[in-house]
Amino acid sequence: MAEPRPTFGHPPAAAASAAAPAAPLDLPAPAASSSPSAAAPPARQADLWRARRFGSLRVIGQLHATYIVCESPEGLILIDQHAAHERIFFEALKARRAGQSSQPSQRLLVPETVELGFREAQLLEGLLPRLAALGLEIEPFGGNTFAVKSVPAMLAEGEIRPLITALVEKMAETGLAPDVPAALDDCLIVIACHGAIRAHQTLSPAQIQSLLDQLDACDNPSHCPHGRPTWIQWSVRFLEKSFKRLA
Repeated sequence: MAEPRPTFGHPPAAAASAAAPAAPLDLPAPAASSSPSAAAPPARQADLWRARRFGSLRVIGQLHATYIVCESPEGLILIDQHAAHERIFFEALKARRAGQSSQPSQRLLVPETVELGFREAQLLEGLLPRLAALGLEIEPFGGNTFAVKSVPAMLAEGEIRPLITALVEKMAETGLAPDVPAALDDCLIVIACHGAIRAHQTLSPAQIQSLLDQLDACDNPSHCPHGRPTWIQWSVRFLEKSFKRLA
């Protein structure tokens, strides 16, 4: 049988019976923003997504604790939970940076120290004011060591040291000055990636529903900040042809 060819970029239609409202996932709901998102899809996406439909899909379950399986009138939809959560987190951070929302931060009971090389320490020091505006409060702690004092609430359960290292590595890789908008977007992408739920992470029905509802609020729900699709769809017609129900 030929490999299924999923469709990309067209919104799923609302399912006949929507799931009941669920308790929120530990995520801030992103505020609406008119600013362009990273890796934006074609302009026609703006028209396609005026009606929000993820929250109305019938959730079937999880596949390999990585993909959310949903049913729509058009067919079968798979949602990459990590990519979708990345998009939600990224847009929430962008809204905070633009002053359109005030997402909570969590102060660490014991500041976490991170030691860097000389060049990396210089790069991080140039980023400190902008990271503080995102809720990531870091202060010099002598030499090339820094103390992380608070983090965005969505990062409170994550590992801090790998995040700081990844931020510095991204700045060194791009070679951009810390105040260049593209460099700041790169930082947001790194933070969103580290804060997002992972593949192979089991979610409760309430968490899945909350994720779908918050994806509906995104400016660009179809792509993660890296440009990967957050969902794909197989039509009923394709499935019926694959099972030879149709000629």
